[in-house]
Formats: sequence, structure tokens, C-alpha cells
Amino acid sequence: MGAVPSGAAPATSSATTAVGQSVRARRPFLALLVASCGFVIVLDSFAANVAFPRLLEAFPDTPRSQLAWVTTGYSIALAALLLVAGALGDRYGRRTVFLVGMAVFALFSLSSAAAPGPGWLIASRVAQGCGGALMVSTSIALGIAEYPAEKRGLAMGWMGVMGSIASLLGPIVAGNIITIGGSWRLVFLAPVPIALVTLTFGPRLLSAGRDVKAVREPIDGFGVVLVVAASGLLTLGIQQTGQWGWADSRTVAVLSWSVVLWILFGVQCRLTRFPLLRLSLFADRPYLVASISQLGSQMAIFAFFFWTPLYLVNVWGWTASTVGWIVALPLLVSMTSTFVGKYTDVHGHRAVLVIGGLIGTAGNLWWAFAMTATPRFWSLLPGLLAFGVAISLVGITSAAAALTRIEPSNLAVANSAFQTGRRLIQTLGVAVVVALLGDRSTESVDRFRLVWLVSAGAFALSAVVALWFPPRNRTS
Repeated sequence: MGAVPSGAAPATSSATTAVGQSVRARRPFLALLVASCGFVIVLDSFAANVAFPRLLEAFPDTPRSQLAWVTTGYSIALAALLLVAGALGDRYGRRTVFLVGMAVFALFSLSSAAAPGPGWLIASRVAQGCGGALMVSTSIALGIAEYPAEKRGLAMGWMGVMGSIASLLGPIVAGNIITIGGSWRLVFLAPVPIALVTLTFGPRLLSAGRDVKAVREPIDGFGVVLVVAASGLLTLGIQQTGQWGWADSRTVAVLSWSVVLWILFGVQCRLTRFPLLRLSLFADRPYLVASISQLGSQMAIFAFFFWTPLYLVNVWGWTASTVGWIVALPLLVSMTSTFVGKYTDVHGHRAVLVIGGLIGTAGNLWWAFAMTATPRFWSLLPGLLAFGVAISLVGITSAAAALTRIEPSNLAVANSAFQTGRRLIQTLGVAVVVALLGDRSTESVDRFRLVWLVSAGAFALSAVVALWFPPRNRTS
């Protein structure tokens, strides 16, 4: 009794096999979840913005312009190293680069929390930006590499949901940490638990993601210098316009040198045998159209997160906690991006990008003509809902559209180039809002109305460009 019949496998063996098959069946989604932990940089960015007023209190002798480099230095490092990080990922393995980036990010999160003074804190944040570049350049490529090309939209939709969750948690977590703990230092510890989870499960679940051909190609050192300098100067010039002004000689000089270096980088990529970025990438029509289309939509999206607290607090007199819930509403709406991803896998991206751009245009036009100095939530709500639908349609979808025909071996560098453009245009969006609003003494409903009209025009531009996108996917 109890003997195993001849030729039959033990029950425990069958159970183990079933569990193993279940894990393998779920592996693509589990790998996507681990790769989505790269969105910790979104949580960290929102949390750092919430903590900034406490930094001003903690270092009262430090000028605001100098302390602003806690975020400025981080942004410059992140944007400057994206392309380089993508090239490293394709050559030496995206998993390795991603996990190293996560470790660096967590290490200097701890360093930021322990900073004895502003100088240490700024240096730690710059180092965090370097780690963030390694993650941003590889996380999307790692997440969607487990899925066939015809299901990349669904994969990107899930990553969009994770990004929205990170955006929601950032200000909420930071606000509660500061309220309960009473210290800005605790805010910079928030990414550490996420990093520990990623570093534990990442080596088991993520594919190596190495381009066998690229491994044999050396890194173009001169190209690295050019692209880091060009990206860094462009980010610096745009971010400092609020302090220097657009016509200031420093702004003109920094932006001019950036343009020159970008041109030299393009020439270098064309002439060298092993370019950091293959310019033939932009011959792919979906990639080119999606890259141009996002210029308008991303500027308008990022402008929203900058003008909303200014308007609701300075004009309507609402509290910061109320503003947090208002900003959360469109992010909740945007969590429908998984359904959008499934649709684009079957029907293509063009209709989604065009409709999303038009809905974003309508939402900003509503604000431009319906909002007044009198606090009325119902005049704000339709625009919030339209904005949430718009970002669910164009936010992550534009990235999926760009990568729809890219070979898996080139995903990291292609995504890095796309994300570099996104980071730069987001920075430009904030700079445009600052220029339109002026300082606190000139803020008014009419100034904000200009912001909404410009944002409406930016969304409309993205919709027009998206008309050039192929009507249906033709994956490689």
C-alpha cells in the first residue's frame, strides 16, 4: 500500500513540475514587474519635490538657487548619461546595467539621507541621477523583451500602470513620511526597500539582454564625451532659464554650445565605424513619428504637474494636501493603459495617438475658457478627466509605438534615445510654464490661461504628427 505504480511519476515530482511550469508561464509578467521597479525614479522625483520646502528650512543659510541643484543636478546627470547607458546595456547586458543602476541609486539614496550639508546632498543626488540613467535606459527593454512583438503594447500598458502607481505614491509617501517622521532625510530612504526587492529577484527573473554582435563593438569614447556634454548643457540651459532668463548671455551661450555639440555628435555617429547611436534608427517610420509626436504631448503633460499646485494654492488658496488628491485623479484615470495596450497590439497606434492628442487639447481648452479666480471644483473636473484619458492614450503608448519594430538586440539604445528626448522636452515644458507665469507678483488667471492655450497647442501638434504613423503595426 502506498507504493508508486510501475511507470508512474511520484506525486511530489508531478506537483513540483506543475509549479515549475506555472512559474515559467508567469515569468514574462514577473520579469515585467521587476523591470517596472525602475519607476522608483518617478517616486523619488515626486518625493524630492515634496521634501524641498523642508530642505529650505533645514539649510536656511543656503540660497534657494544653490539648493535647487538637489533636483537640477539629478536631472542633468540623468539626461546626460541615458544614451551612454543604453549602449552599455546592449553591449554588456541590460540586466547587469539595470541592477548596477538600481544598486547605485539605492546606495546614494542612503548617502542623501545621511548628508551632513547641502554640498554632500547635491553630490549624492548627482550620483543618484547616474544610477537612474542606467535604470531608465534598460527597464523598458527588459520588461518588454519577454513578450513577442505583437504583444508589446500590452506589456507597455502594464508598465504604464506601474508608472502611474509610482507617480501616485511619490507625493503621498513623502507627505506621510514627513508628517509622521518629521524629517526630510526619511524621504530619501523610500527607494531603498524597492531596490532590495529588485536586487533579490532581478537576477532570477530578468533575461541577460545582451546583443551578441554589439559585445564585440568598442564604445565610441569621443561620442560619449560629445553626447554627455550636449545633453548636460541642453538640460542646464533649459532649467536655468527661470533664473537667468531666455535672453541672458549665459543661456544663449550654454544652449548654443549644446546645439554645436549635438551637430558634432551626429557627424561622429555618421563617420565612426561603431557609433554610439545608429542614425539609421530614425529611418524607421514608427520610431521617428513617435519621437516627434511626443515632443508636444510630453511638454503639455509635464507642464500640468508644475502649474497645477501653483494655480490651486496661489490663486484658489487650496491646501497642499488637497492639491495632492487633485493631481492623483488624472493619474488614476490613466491606469486604463493596459486596455489601450491590448487595443494597439491589434489595431495599431495611430488612432490612439491622434485621439489622445485631441482629447488633451480639449481638456486644456476647457481650462482656458472655464477656469476663473473663483474656486470651483466643477470647472476643474472636466479638464482633469480629459487629461487623465489623454495621458493613458499617449503617455506610454508613444514609447510602445516607437519600439514596435525595433529588434530586441537594439532595444536599450533605441529606448535610451527616445527617453533622452522625453527628458529634455519635459524640462522644456517646465521652463515654458515658468516663462509664461513670471514671478509670484505677476501670477494671474490670465497668465495661467496662456499656459493652458500653449499646452492645448502642444497636444494638437502631437495629434497632427501622429497622423503620419502607419495605420496598423507591421512588426519585424
